[in-house]
Amino acid sequence: MKKTLCASLAVLLAAGCSAGSAGSNAASTGATTSEDAYYIFTSDLQTLDWQMSMNATDAQITTNLVDGLTEVNSYNNYVGDLAESWEHNEDSTVWTFHLRDAKWVTSTGEEYADVTAEDFATGLRHLSDFQGPTLAIAEAYVDGLAEYGKSGRTDEDWAKVGVKAVDDKTLEFTLKDATPYFHTVVANNSFWPVNKEFLESKGDGCKLGDPDNTNCEYGKATDPASILYNGAYILDENVSKSSQKMHKNESYWDAEHVYINNVSRVYDDGSDPASTVKGFESSENPYYQATLLTSAKDFDKYLEQYKENAYNPLQNGYTFGINFNFNRINFDNSDKTAAQQADTKKALLNTHFRRALKFGFDRVSYMATAVDKSIAAKAIRSIECPWNFVTTSEGKSYGELVQAASEDPSIDLSEGQDSIYNPDKAKEELELAKKELTDVKWPIVLDLLTDDASATLPLQAASLEQSIEESLGSDNVDVVVHRVDDDTYTASSYTSTGPVDDCWDISTSTGWGADYIDPRTYLNIFSPVDGDVLGQSMGLAFYQSNELDSDADNKSNDAAIEASGLLEYQKMIEEAYAIVDDLDARYEAEAKAEAYLLDNAIAIPVQTQTSAVNYTISRAVPFSGAYQSSKYKGLIIQKDAVTADEYNKAYEQWQKDKVEDAKKQAA
Repeated sequence: MKKTLCASLAVLLAAGCSAGSAGSNAASTGATTSEDAYYIFTSDLQTLDWQMSMNATDAQITTNLVDGLTEVNSYNNYVGDLAESWEHNEDSTVWTFHLRDAKWVTSTGEEYADVTAEDFATGLRHLSDFQGPTLAIAEAYVDGLAEYGKSGRTDEDWAKVGVKAVDDKTLEFTLKDATPYFHTVVANNSFWPVNKEFLESKGDGCKLGDPDNTNCEYGKATDPASILYNGAYILDENVSKSSQKMHKNESYWDAEHVYINNVSRVYDDGSDPASTVKGFESSENPYYQATLLTSAKDFDKYLEQYKENAYNPLQNGYTFGINFNFNRINFDNSDKTAAQQADTKKALLNTHFRRALKFGFDRVSYMATAVDKSIAAKAIRSIECPWNFVTTSEGKSYGELVQAASEDPSIDLSEGQDSIYNPDKAKEELELAKKELTDVKWPIVLDLLTDDASATLPLQAASLEQSIEESLGSDNVDVVVHRVDDDTYTASSYTSTGPVDDCWDISTSTGWGADYIDPRTYLNIFSPVDGDVLGQSMGLAFYQSNELDSDADNKSNDAAIEASGLLEYQKMIEEAYAIVDDLDARYEAEAKAEAYLLDNAIAIPVQTQTSAVNYTISRAVPFSGAYQSSKYKGLIIQKDAVTADEYNKAYEQWQKDKVEDAKKQAA
């Protein structure tokens, strides 16, 4: 999963199954055909070049167009995708993947070439040449890849990188360190294949070893012919803020488990909170699912109308929260004086001030603006990495490890409830901050942007403003909500390129999901050295990178990183990552690093994705399709709406089957 925009209508497909070598959970119901899929998208596709994106907006399309080596099945276990099998050496530093027969096809469905091991090496080199946003993931594991990026990028340089096509069907990786979970890492889009001949046909700037983005037409978002396809679907159309259409790839290696023939998505700006319900009820091309939002004026009517059908899905793997702009340089949309700007920065770099905000924020009321009050707490997530993401050999969850490492273990960090909100503790932290911030003028003014086009996000922003100002006093903290247009909101956060775009002090706009099965996938996003979220959504450039325009700006950036506590955090995660021979010890060290992040309020987790827990009505067969993924492969859509009773029974069976599948995959 990737970085995603915090919009109540932003949706990932429901939990289900990717067929692959694990077979199809959907097929076990007896269904073999499906209705076509009609639904919405809320943010434009930015690129079709899967190696140049870490955004869920892009993945919602590209994950349907191309397959990698592995994928998750219906039970969230990793199984073979284009890899039929794999093995590793004794210390898990050399991994060998054996490929199945699969074809590349053009946008017209014409067979172009076989998918080969060399395609995976090409994809990795293309990622490095163009410095794709997920490059840090690949460089963290593949031996020599980081060094190649610093070299002359010649073929000789590339030969030193730890990826090798042994033959057309055999791919070998040599890793920096022992990595027993590497089969989950290669599911990430960083490791997806690219056909060299086709890539280099798209312009001189596309040639391996000689990158020039201005002269490379590969992966253009508006041009389905700019890529090849080896996945379940072929893109027919992508029109900005209008439509996205795909059809089934008949040459797909696993076509028998692709039940939906056509996918059509229309743009939804979020202005009508009842839009998905109206689409669900449409007589022509009805949406296959809908979310019942409390901000819809007819919410109560809809809830009564669909009382037999509405259910609450599982929390998903995305975590959204409050990010701080630790070194703000862009003051668009702000009325603050220079003195107020300086005071805000000092305050945000003060741990007690951030903790005051953390304890003063009523997250349940915040969520109740988007979901019914009775289920608002179900969306709450108090740690960055989901509670049960990994477990120790003794069955202890990662969340329990974070809880034990927290400086105040009495605060319950478990999901689906809020024991953090505490106005009295918030006031105590504020007083401690005031003792240290003797040279600032109160109130501290915090700019918060919200999407004016959305029916829900401005309500959430107003709730955040109200609870913090009530807890801390508006004479101490003044949250100023700026309602901006959708493009400005998105550019300031979700598609931000760094500090120059971050025109806010606090933000709740983006979330993050897992790319592989190790807590590192959540923790590293805050790394001051190469963290994806830090470099896009915290107002910071990387430490000592000299990325900013002047020496003064770079010194200010590094000083902010030091003052925030991020260097200590970096030390802790590096120590955790160095533990490669004892997963229990590794998870415990990672949990201690996360506890430090949370205790010092460097970031404040708030919620899972709203649509994941909100009242949902659907025609999708429960637990068909890829598990909490954007893949349509395996998904079956029926004519009639699923009942809540059907969903709950399917969930009970899924829980039982999940245990058995875990045993099967471990065998």
